[in-house]
Amino acid sequence: MPVENRLDDLVALIQERGFLSVKELSRTFGVSEVTIRRDLQRLHDDRRLLRTYGGATPLARPAGRAPVVAINGSEGSSLSTESSLIEQVDVLIAISWSPRSDAILLERADKHAVPIVSESLAMQGARTLVAVDNYQAGRSLGRWAGQYALRRFGGAARVLDLTYHLSNTQERSRGFAAGLCETAPDAHITLSLNTQADRRSAYQLTTDAIQVHPEINMIFGVNDTITTGALQACRDQGLAPENILVLTFGLEGTTLIDELSCDGYLKAGLAMFPEIVGPTCIEAAIAAYNRLDMSTQLVTPHMVVSADNLPEVYEKVGTGWRLNPRTPHSQQALSLPIRRPERADHCLPAKIGFLVPFSEHEWYQNLSAAMLTYAHELGIELVIADAAENLKDELTLRKLSIASEASKLVKPGDVVLIDGGEVTTYLAETLVDKRDITVITNAMAVLETLRNQPDIALISTGGLLRHESQTLTGPTTEIVLRELRADRLFLAVTGVSLDFGLSHTNLAEVNVKQAMIRAAREVILLADHTKFEQESVVQVAPISIVHKVITDNALPASIRLDLTKLGIEAIIART
Repeated sequence: MPVENRLDDLVALIQERGFLSVKELSRTFGVSEVTIRRDLQRLHDDRRLLRTYGGATPLARPAGRAPVVAINGSEGSSLSTESSLIEQVDVLIAISWSPRSDAILLERADKHAVPIVSESLAMQGARTLVAVDNYQAGRSLGRWAGQYALRRFGGAARVLDLTYHLSNTQERSRGFAAGLCETAPDAHITLSLNTQADRRSAYQLTTDAIQVHPEINMIFGVNDTITTGALQACRDQGLAPENILVLTFGLEGTTLIDELSCDGYLKAGLAMFPEIVGPTCIEAAIAAYNRLDMSTQLVTPHMVVSADNLPEVYEKVGTGWRLNPRTPHSQQALSLPIRRPERADHCLPAKIGFLVPFSEHEWYQNLSAAMLTYAHELGIELVIADAAENLKDELTLRKLSIASEASKLVKPGDVVLIDGGEVTTYLAETLVDKRDITVITNAMAVLETLRNQPDIALISTGGLLRHESQTLTGPTTEIVLRELRADRLFLAVTGVSLDFGLSHTNLAEVNVKQAMIRAAREVILLADHTKFEQESVVQVAPISIVHKVITDNALPASIRLDLTKLGIEAIIART
């Protein structure tokens, strides 16, 4: 595809979806992520869209309204890539991602007094949760499925439950099973499988399940992405639509509403209405910003939508669908579960952040679009960021802080060994202004960073270049290190645990790290909190060989105490 055509298609797709990640765009257009990033930057510079962390959002906005602000700079933007997202917004909307990422987010939010509103899945420390009642919604869909089973299968529903390990999706599965069995007592769940929330995984698991259990006549998917994979499996297996019922929890966008209108495998779905959840998230963020009391969960509406009532709930608009506001069935869905009190002392936040966890899911594409529209109407800048990219950026900031702390230990006259790795590369960057030091390294990035510094004596270990890590390894490197002595070693590994000690992923690099340890009078481990309680393939050394650990403040206090008990000094780099 010619570049100009791709750029036009990129803009059109982002205008339609509201937000797309670099990864999703790379997959869609069949080009590398580097090419997509270059395309997005060009379009951003030409004012055709707004560049964000990990993706892009539309530029268009209503006349006279505030601009949508992109993290990487945009019209009217005062945001900076030199600090974390949470330092740049007044309130944050996010989903619980993982215990480790939640800990990072909450620690940063507490430090900067930024309230958090969680969406879909509760996060400890958030002011409220905006979400459907997953159990009751699943139960409603299960009852509908039970009635269908009584009419078409004599009540003998044999169900494939395509679920996911998160608590909200597990509640959907439990609610569906409860509603189904209440209505059709002879129904039962034949298989319940974890799909990893991935369409390809759902496709393969559905294919295998149908082949092993041909009696399956009902498939329940906990979101539209999973259900899409199941539908394709049914088609490829040549199943007759009258012999199998597929149900989805979500009806998140055009794809499955189109499917529902075709009278195929999909006969009903649980609609969660991103058009309502988006404004509710914005209103909850405003309430959190003003420190207003809220319930622990703001329950958003749901409705079972089938081919029969689809025209009453949604209307076709061009190639998509929108809520039909004129019918009684959708009136309940059109009311927000939160209303802002009209008081002069309730201020609007200037910037609201939204961390998108699964940008390829239609739910988050449509939710982002709804939030953008509603934020525009209120004159609020909305910052949309890819959750995975934001976590990478946050970890980068922590590694930079660790490197800065490590550089304070390097004094004039010192001979230091610097290992290969991202954090040690940052350390080299902090050493460029040092005087009268000697640096020994096997890392190409460190050599490149310091090679033009006349006041630093730079020694390469030599050896065989390992391209994956850009480090020098092998017998030559190890022989050279046996002939050298350093005051201190700045070491990086991929795993740290009390039992297995220091560990790493590659044997050739492990041998060099061991040689470095033997050559140093003091071993200083540079490791952010994600490296702890991890055990990689090969042990480098017991943890007792470490003299100092420089880490970030997300490392649990219990681990810091354990290190102290072993006589290891734990230095916390402040972010």
